[in-house]
Amino acid sequence: MNGRWTYMLMALALSALPAGCSPDGKPQASSPPPPPLRPPTPHAHLKEVKGDVKLKRASGDEWLAAREGLPLFENDKVSTAGGASAHIVFVHGGSVNLAEDALIGIAETRPRPGQGRADVTVLKGKVDATLEAPATQTLSVSTPSATIQAGREIVFQ
Repeated sequence: MNGRWTYMLMALALSALPAGCSPDGKPQASSPPPPPLRPPTPHAHLKEVKGDVKLKRASGDEWLAAREGLPLFENDKVSTAGGASAHIVFVHGGSVNLAEDALIGIAETRPRPGQGRADVTVLKGKVDATLEAPATQTLSVSTPSATIQAGREIVFQ
């Protein structure tokens, strides 16, 4: 019986300590807060959205109506319906025009220092890709069966 009372008194004494104090009453050093998460940086922006164009964020399950100026992030998808089109401008240079009935994904991009790079995956339909400064930019266009990378002026058809 005596051991049980000692245990209960000890539990009451510990619960009465101020937060952040050790059992001897001395303040404990708290761990520093985690660094704030950096917001993701956009890889591209939607421009010249015409007709029924949809956007699916990598972090979501819903297809949203796309509008001009929206940022595009890694693994976002853009879809154009019949008669629709969109122009995508990459932050590191280059652009892609989506024709009707197309579906593309903004791929993970790992640019080299001093080299602008844009990566896109074409899942369906046709795209027209352009580099503004081929000497300092790279554009990679992947499909389910092939990858094409341009670092100079090349026309894909």
